[in-house]
Amino acid sequence: MSIAKSNKWHVLAVILAIPALFSHLGYIPLDMSTDEARRALVALEMDLTGNYLTPTLNGELYFNKPPLYNWLILASFRFWGDYSSWSLRFPMAVSVIGFSFTIFYWMRRYVPYQIAAMVALLQLVNGRVLFYETLYGLIDITYSWATFTAFMVIYEYDKRKKYGLLFLYSYLICALGFMMKGLPSLVFQGMTLVAWLGYQRKWRVLWHPTHFFGIAVFLGIVGTYYALSIAAFGFPLQKAMYVLWDESVKRTGVAFGITATVLHILTFPFEYIFHFLPFTLFILLFYPSTPQKSWSTALASLRKYTSPMDSFLRFCAITFVANVFVYWVSPQVYARYTLMLLPLFFTLVVVAYYQQEGHWQRRWIEVFMGSVMGITVFAVWIAFGIEATRKLPYVWGACLATSGVVGLMCWWYFHQKEVRLDIFVVFLLVARISFNFLFVPPREAKRQRYLEDNVKAALMTIDARGNALPLKSYKTTIGDDGATDVNSFHIETTRRKVLPISFKKEKGVYYLADSSNLAGEKYKEIARLTLYPERPAKIVRFDQAP
Repeated sequence: MSIAKSNKWHVLAVILAIPALFSHLGYIPLDMSTDEARRALVALEMDLTGNYLTPTLNGELYFNKPPLYNWLILASFRFWGDYSSWSLRFPMAVSVIGFSFTIFYWMRRYVPYQIAAMVALLQLVNGRVLFYETLYGLIDITYSWATFTAFMVIYEYDKRKKYGLLFLYSYLICALGFMMKGLPSLVFQGMTLVAWLGYQRKWRVLWHPTHFFGIAVFLGIVGTYYALSIAAFGFPLQKAMYVLWDESVKRTGVAFGITATVLHILTFPFEYIFHFLPFTLFILLFYPSTPQKSWSTALASLRKYTSPMDSFLRFCAITFVANVFVYWVSPQVYARYTLMLLPLFFTLVVVAYYQQEGHWQRRWIEVFMGSVMGITVFAVWIAFGIEATRKLPYVWGACLATSGVVGLMCWWYFHQKEVRLDIFVVFLLVARISFNFLFVPPREAKRQRYLEDNVKAALMTIDARGNALPLKSYKTTIGDDGATDVNSFHIETTRRKVLPISFKKEKGVYYLADSSNLAGEKYKEIARLTLYPERPAKIVRFDQAP
């Protein structure tokens, strides 16, 4: 394989990744169907109240997640000087790039350049990440970046038998992960150490004195945070630990029962393949090349042709299986929870891809990738069949440019067989840029309507001098589920005040209330608005309040 040819495509991929990730990063307001608004609201309330230790939602203590990722969002708010969607999503976008460079940095130590570069790129351009996760300001990419780094630290320092550094660095990263997402970090740490050291029959290493030092580092960091929170705000530690535990087990078979668990176990592999298409289809490379070959023979041949890097590949396989098992038996799992495991999986399939030149499995995969590119040349014109995209002023130019560029890439794909995977990666980035211009703008209207409606109503509670008048959410109008966080965020950013929840009526106070909470009440209507999802609501005053 020509490394020089691959390098050109890799450089082009890095260049295209910038507009792919950033061109429309802040184009549309907050999403209502994910946790994006919750992450934004917690960071906003930190800024409004000056309480940076204990996260709050609508002024109430929020225990589901420790605050580290919210600190990153807050830092972005401060850096960009606003509470925009761009500022919210910026830490995620930086994390995507950092994650891929980190993959390349570590992989280059153990596998050839081409494999390391390709695994780093596949982490970015798989379907789930490129066309979904990188549209939202969620915690999972940053968290996965940290967790993957811990995997590599464990392998590297175990290989060098430097157990002091292994436990120091891995538990330091584990503590940072805990400060982002809680208990899952301990599960990843424990499963990886037990699986990898157990496979090597190095059980005694688990009792190495430096392991207890690493645990002490973890407890010192996490314990210091909670101690400061308790001292400053009377943080209820017992309740916080209970909520963190509940957050960790509520998606498992413990909560859903045996029937849901068995059904999930049967369907999870297919869901996993679907979410991370097209590269999860590379698992076909492990299928026996002839009907006479058994699975054991196929796996033996895999070990044979990967012998120079056999130890690292075994680590990838063992760590992936050990950690994905937790999600395999947990009925309610989102694909983004497993992003840190993708580089391990991709390493195995990319090695198989490059080692199976001429085999029918690789030929069929390349036919599939080429077909996707060829179909895209014509499929992009579907934009004229969709009313929202047909109205875009630049739709002709965008479709023509996409069709022309992808058509040219198809020609290269046909004539440069040795770099077909590299070309396909660049194609996906071109497709994402086209997606940004053609299919992201139509999503703006619905979210923009909620934003403008919330802002308009919030402005009715600001006096002529720009001072925010007292406003509270009445009963369960806001805060009873995550869908209402987007409304709270828009109202709080407009007023620069936290929107608290109240079950009492007070004179001189404005209330945000939906129709169900206003039933049977006497009130004076100030403004009307629509809360997500399509809930009529009003700004009111209870002038007769006792």
